[in-house]
This record gives sequence, C-alpha cells and structure tokens, in this order.
Amino acid sequence: MKYLIVIAAALFFSVTLFAQDQIIKRNGQVVKAKVIEVGTSEIKYKLPDNIDGPLYAIDKNTVTKIIYENGHVDNFTTDIKDTANYTGQLTKAIKINFLAPLLGYSEFSFEKSTGVGKSYELSLGIIGLGKSQLLTYNSGTLAPINKNQFGFFASAGYKFNKWPDFLFGRTRFTHIMQGAYAKPIIYLGNYSENREVYKPNDDAFIEKKNITFGALQIEFGKQWVFGEKFLIDIYWGLGYGADNKNKSDGYAYYSDATSAYNYANARLGKSPGLSSTFGLKAGLLIK
Repeated sequence: MKYLIVIAAALFFSVTLFAQDQIIKRNGQVVKAKVIEVGTSEIKYKLPDNIDGPLYAIDKNTVTKIIYENGHVDNFTTDIKDTANYTGQLTKAIKINFLAPLLGYSEFSFEKSTGVGKSYELSLGIIGLGKSQLLTYNSGTLAPINKNQFGFFASAGYKFNKWPDFLFGRTRFTHIMQGAYAKPIIYLGNYSENREVYKPNDDAFIEKKNITFGALQIEFGKQWVFGEKFLIDIYWGLGYGADNKNKSDGYAYYSDATSAYNYANARLGKSPGLSSTFGLKAGLLIK
C-alpha cells in the first residue's frame, strides 16, 4: 500500500510538472509558463514551478503561439508590412564584393532601407584593385602579359523586395533588410587596359586602350541577415550594355567583336548587346 501511495504521488507531481503552458516566441525560444492573461499588447504569466511567485509579462508581438496544457493552441499573426515590427533594427549596411578581387577589381556598396520591401544601393568599383588579369603569352618567350587594368565604375540601383522572410524557414522573426529582391540598376565606368590587336597582315601587338562602358540591368538576388549585424547578398543580373571595345580604329581587336569583359559586368554579343552580372557580397549593418 505504501508503494502505491509513493507511485501515485510521483505520478501526480510528474503530471503537475509537465502540465504547463508553452509560449513560443518568434525567435524560436520556448517559455514554459502558466498563462494568466492574454491582453491586447502583453501576455502575462507565472513560472509553472513558482505559481505563488511574481507575475511576468511578454510583448505579444514577439510571440507566434501559445500551447496550453489542455492541448488548445492560440496562434498570433503579425502584419509583416507594419514598420513597427522592425523598430530598433539597423537599416543601413556597407558591403564588399567578396569575389571581385579575384576578377581584377574591388567593389564597395552602401545600402539604405527606405521602408519594408524597399531600399536603394550605391556602389563604387576600383578596377585594378585586385588580381591583374592575364592577357596572353608572348609566343616567342612564353612570358605572361597582363592587362594591367586601371579605372573606376559606379552603379546605382533600387531594390524591390519580396516581403522580408524568415531565416532558413525557422520561426525566427525577420529583418527589414532580409529577403529575395529584384533591383533595376545602372552601371557606368571607364578604365584602361592592355589589349591584343591584329594588323590587316595578321601581325599582332599590344597597346593600351581606354574603355568606356555602361549597362542597364535588372538584378535578382537574396539577402540574409545574421545576428542583426552581418549580411550575405547573392545576386545575378541581365540587361543591356554598350562599350567601345569593338571599335577597331583600323584594326581587328581580338575577340572583342563577339563578347567583352568589363569587370563590373560582361557583354554578350556585339556592342550594344546583352549584359550580365553575378556576385557575392558580405557586409555589416551600421547605424
């Protein structure tokens, strides 16, 4: 009989321990509680192991749902378009093009959110601040000849975001600068580089040529924000571009008639023609 009482008491305390409410927050945190009141802006609760203790309150906007001990669930929806949901978040960022130095240039960007689902981005590129691109090999000495490129470009674009999404599908509340986007963007630039040209008699020589280029594109990408501090931006774009690379000035420039690489973007086909971009940017959120 004594053992039955002990077992019954253990079962009672076990049920009491696990018969508790669960408050699920938007950041994924689970708060074990005894819910006392669900108000218009706050949820009041006590700790299940200290029912006679203090009363706690939590902002209702930070909660996705409450799972009660009897199995009933209250779900709370939030208007993701409401700017009040992003109060206190940083809305500016500085970014660098992570892959650009390997391709012969460096690119620095500034982005500013102008509202939920909208932001503008400005970039400055320094052509030559990176790996010098290989042009060709001298057939006599096999010595490498580099392009020795140098110049600048600038771009300006405006992002139209899909409503900011959640981080990798988890129940973590999003950041105003996070989500998939489409960005109309314009590029303008000028640089000089060594180029291989052919005379009419097929003799080849190297000369320094000044290049001016521009492009109007739409870039598609997705940006993630981590820990309210860091971000990653992956994108690709397609549009229409033009440059003076295939103007021969009396010579037939090698390969420029069919395509051209202008660092900030690549031209496909004769100029003017299709223009494309891709990139991976990493950055920091700033005040």
